[in-house]
Amino acid sequence: MTRIVSHRGANTFAPENTFAAADLALGQGADYIELDVRESADGVLYVLHDETLDRTTNGAGPIGHMLSDEIDMLDAGSWFDASFSGAVVPRLDAYLEHLRGRAGVYLELKYCDPAKVVALIRDLGMVRDTFYFSFCEEMRRDLQVIAPEFRKMMTLDMAKSPSLVGAVHHASIIEVTVEQMRRPGIVATCRKAGLEIMVYYGGSDIAIHREVAAAGVDYINLDRPDLFDAARRDQDGAAA
Repeated sequence: MTRIVSHRGANTFAPENTFAAADLALGQGADYIELDVRESADGVLYVLHDETLDRTTNGAGPIGHMLSDEIDMLDAGSWFDASFSGAVVPRLDAYLEHLRGRAGVYLELKYCDPAKVVALIRDLGMVRDTFYFSFCEEMRRDLQVIAPEFRKMMTLDMAKSPSLVGAVHHASIIEVTVEQMRRPGIVATCRKAGLEIMVYYGGSDIAIHREVAAAGVDYINLDRPDLFDAARRDQDGAAA
């Protein structure tokens, strides 16, 4: 069964990267929660996508220029809807503790100290429940040096070839687009390379959700866990 990775939580229905978004995603069938990691001026790890606080909070400026005491006072929900007023920018430790035992976690390291992330994951006993990616070469390099045993993801676009995902990028999971998944032989080639396969799809076309569910990939990274959960239930029912 394809496992659902909910991109920033159920971000269609709740403010992204908040406790509410994570809880709602789990209620909609998500198996993993995807989150983004950044660091405050005083070295506290937070769950936030953007480099700045402007879009998703009532704060302004780079998160790396603000102290944790200030960040903890921000409202990360009202921008989305008044009903989420008072939602906080989650500290990574609290967010992971909230999810531990309830879901797997896909951590994208935006910009932070990878050693702090590794220490936290090990302390929480969540190594087996997590996997990692970063667009930043420094983050990927340091994570591999510090935690070679951690599961890592690499996109096909960045790796250039499935054959290079493990050999060059030390990853065991490959992310492909729906269009790449459709290329003849690509799924089988990824399997032959010993990779787990994750499809990224950010849309809400139920036909595409059903197509991915039928493809038999390992994960789907998406914004609508509710739609894919229905699609995979239909797929499981048809296969029974």
